[in-house]
Amino acid sequence: MFEGLLQIRKVRNRGPFGGVIFSAATLEANPKRYVVKANWKMARSPSLFKDRHIWRVKGAVKDETIIWKDGTTANERVIEAESLTFEKAKNENLVKLLAQSSDFKGISDLKAEKLVECFGDGLIQIAIEGDIERLLPVVGRNVAERIISGLREYEQLGTLQLLDELGVPPRVGESVLEIWKNNAYEQIKKNPYFLTAFMADMHMVDGYAIDRLGMALDSPQRLIAYTKEVLFKAFNSGHTCLPVNELRYRLKRTLPKPLDAAQAIEVAVAHEEIIVIGDYAQVKSMAIVEATVADIITKSQFRAVSDTLNKDLNHAIERYEKDSGIELTDEQTNAVFQCCKHSFTLLTGGAGCGKTTVIAVICSSLEALGYTSQVILLALAGKAAQRITEATGREAMTIAKFVLALEQEEISDDAVIIVDEASMVDILSLLKILKRFPKNGRIILTGDEEQLPPVGVGLGLHTLVNLPLPHPQLTAIQRQTKESGIPAVAMAIRRYPQAPSEINFAPYTGIQNGVSFIECEASELNKRALDIYQTLGGDGTSNEVVMVSPVKHQIGGVDALNLLVHDSLAKGESLSFSSSDFGYFNHTILGSALRIGELVMCTVNDYERDIRNGSIGKVLEQKGNEVIIDFTGRIVNLPASKLCSLDFAYALTVHKSQGSQFDRVVVIVKQSRNLDRHMLYTAITRAKKQVVLIGDRNAFINALSQSNALNRHTLLTHHFEEHTSYNSLWTLNNASAF
Repeated sequence: MFEGLLQIRKVRNRGPFGGVIFSAATLEANPKRYVVKANWKMARSPSLFKDRHIWRVKGAVKDETIIWKDGTTANERVIEAESLTFEKAKNENLVKLLAQSSDFKGISDLKAEKLVECFGDGLIQIAIEGDIERLLPVVGRNVAERIISGLREYEQLGTLQLLDELGVPPRVGESVLEIWKNNAYEQIKKNPYFLTAFMADMHMVDGYAIDRLGMALDSPQRLIAYTKEVLFKAFNSGHTCLPVNELRYRLKRTLPKPLDAAQAIEVAVAHEEIIVIGDYAQVKSMAIVEATVADIITKSQFRAVSDTLNKDLNHAIERYEKDSGIELTDEQTNAVFQCCKHSFTLLTGGAGCGKTTVIAVICSSLEALGYTSQVILLALAGKAAQRITEATGREAMTIAKFVLALEQEEISDDAVIIVDEASMVDILSLLKILKRFPKNGRIILTGDEEQLPPVGVGLGLHTLVNLPLPHPQLTAIQRQTKESGIPAVAMAIRRYPQAPSEINFAPYTGIQNGVSFIECEASELNKRALDIYQTLGGDGTSNEVVMVSPVKHQIGGVDALNLLVHDSLAKGESLSFSSSDFGYFNHTILGSALRIGELVMCTVNDYERDIRNGSIGKVLEQKGNEVIIDFTGRIVNLPASKLCSLDFAYALTVHKSQGSQFDRVVVIVKQSRNLDRHMLYTAITRAKKQVVLIGDRNAFINALSQSNALNRHTLLTHHFEEHTSYNSLWTLNNASAF
């Protein structure tokens, strides 16, 4: 058995679906050499393994004889890896600089790696001393001269070495250099803790600061770093700030002894790294985010509009009604006027209240009147973007694509930007949109504040609806028919507990319209849910029927339900991959082989392929070591190594289902800490035709009075109130219906 550090000498093979084979050596003066074989489970991302990297390896050792291509043989000590832990990347940033910087034209990746392999850190001293002769055995004189000249001029070289030592990835290292430029090295030496904002490991940085730089255990930099880390971790729960008492409690559990939490907070405040507002503490960077959102929106309210807009709009609306055959209600007409009259507007309403119709009229009217030359429809997820495209007949895009792929100059000064399902948009995404506010255009956030809050940090729409901003609300149900009771049930839940009323469920008779409730013991949830899923037409080939649950694990959870459908209905050929070095395997999800024809959901953001966390697709076929997946009309070739980012998509958590709609939805109702009114409302409004709730009726009734989902600590309202023009908003918008 071997257990210890090995430095990779050469990566021999990276498996197309995971797995890696590399030769390596121990770090001793007289190193021992091994070959390490890691299967696809041990090395799901083989691209992470690079020559000169150091890994902690554990595994059984055996002797093997290999036959080279020329027929010669060699005996090797082979480690079958049981665990692999990355330790430190050696000189990776320096290699990247030499191979990619314009200062070193003509140096290939191979030459750069060879130089660093031969000289290591000594390459810098060679450049300083101008010792060209030492480089000539590796590169020609012209290249050597460029290296000497380039390294001398490149003042950031010390930073690159230091980032390597601290294990900062090269792409993150580039961000550090971009921000600090020539001062980066001194900044790191002065305060290495700021690297924790760039993905550096806190414990690694802490060890470097104390052991290498001799920083005091109670140095201000250290106290500030630990304080900010607690606030950063709170972002994962949606909080943009924390009560000071809560911060102090969490900090006590995090700080190495004998450091004092109260002192750490005082130091962070004194250095203006965190801000205390009333009873709350907030990282300065997040305070800037929320304050900037407040500033942009507040200033937008004071833009002038055309004096003839009202008269023009009346004609445009009449023309739309005549052409479409749709007659707007007074409520909808008022919403159109409000959204067109203001630069920034909130348009909210419950399920079936006609928000999409209002959006269509706004776009048509502003275009017809010449008030806009560009309409940009946005949604957080691809499924939601497709839905708004189908509903309006206009092309929509994801927010990620809008931010990453659309240049500012491509946005017209008079553009209208409409964000659908805005309740799902976190504060950081909202800021990215607002920063692209058209000079003479409009931004309209549409959504439903009673739905679940964003998965990300902060509360955007949920906070803005309580501020003095233009906010037309649609309350009258438009699309309900005698046969469909979904909007009525949804509205009753939405208004609870302010207007408690009995929820009227339709008797369940199989495929029908409306909302039914079937009581069921917890032990029978899985079996009964599968029966109903199949009765409603669920066959595992499309998402016309889907199950949603408030929990991922346990009985009635998403994992168990997905496995039931997979085991019962998946009939396609299993995805199998083979390699002479890594053998044969079937890709599995939850321990079961993924098959052709299965429904899957992506669990990570893949901006390169324009797939977001929550995107739903169908496995079409396998081509070699790639899998072809249809993500709602977007055909994607996914490498086998990326399959680990997929889950089954027959059953979804309520959060993951948000932004999508399905014909029929089976909703699991069971007691859980996150089951509340917002979750029930969001789940029910995922269906277009039929909802069947199954489970504990008492849990359903209790949830109607609960509102846990919006219990987030944020300071967006405060930042609005602190704005110099805040009081003017009440006067400005008091005459408007919002």
